[in-house]
Amino acid sequence: MSDVLLFDLSQQLEKLFAEKQYAAGFALGRHILQSFPRHLSTYKQMGLAALDAGLTADSADLLQRALSADPEDGEMWAALHDATTQLDMHPDAEVAGTYAHDLLRPQANKSAIAQGHLAARAGDWETAYEAYRSGYLAHPERMDAGLGLMTALFNLEQWQASLSVAQHILKGLPYSLKSLWFAIRCAVLLKDEEAPLKRYLRIARSLDPDDAYVIRWFDDIPAEEIPRPQATLPAWDTSERWEHLANSPATGPKTPS
Repeated sequence: MSDVLLFDLSQQLEKLFAEKQYAAGFALGRHILQSFPRHLSTYKQMGLAALDAGLTADSADLLQRALSADPEDGEMWAALHDATTQLDMHPDAEVAGTYAHDLLRPQANKSAIAQGHLAARAGDWETAYEAYRSGYLAHPERMDAGLGLMTALFNLEQWQASLSVAQHILKGLPYSLKSLWFAIRCAVLLKDEEAPLKRYLRIARSLDPDDAYVIRWFDDIPAEEIPRPQATLPAWDTSERWEHLANSPATGPKTPS
């Protein structure tokens, strides 16, 4: 079979899960992960679908993997809260619930981190900076606060400070996609020849080969600065089904390694 675009298969995966065709969807997800074993979007889609299909333990594992790359995704935190609650993983459920509440309903929470999210959405970067800084100092384990602080500093054109925060986050979360890309952008703007740009870009593209996420964060990157890739992989056999799900909805897939 000839190669096809990763983008097209990702769209097909989303459609299969929306139609609750789980046996086909998990087969396609496995196919994508065979070529791109860190593909963030596939982990997210499979994690959310696994919860919907009643595959709670698989959902928790998949979502935790995806959140290590994108800790600002409130939808995934909310799903992880549901999964860990069902699994009686109460400390994890509490953490996930806090993240989900702050990210999805910041207007309903007076915490500094929630207020940072609210200000960032309004483009009020000075207020966002102050709120994120306060929240991150109080809760250094909250990576959404760290990422928010990094983003606010970047938008205030404090590129060296933003780069420092990005590199600090990467020490604890080496696959934080947003940190990788902000480190790349800041290093380019600062003409920092010591920054490991090739390594950052290699890891970022392993998580997001199509730059689907980076396009959301930066709409001003000149094409000649960072050429847009078109990731491809072998075509998927549409008759393939995940054998564990084909006849038994209660049996889930093993989490991809």
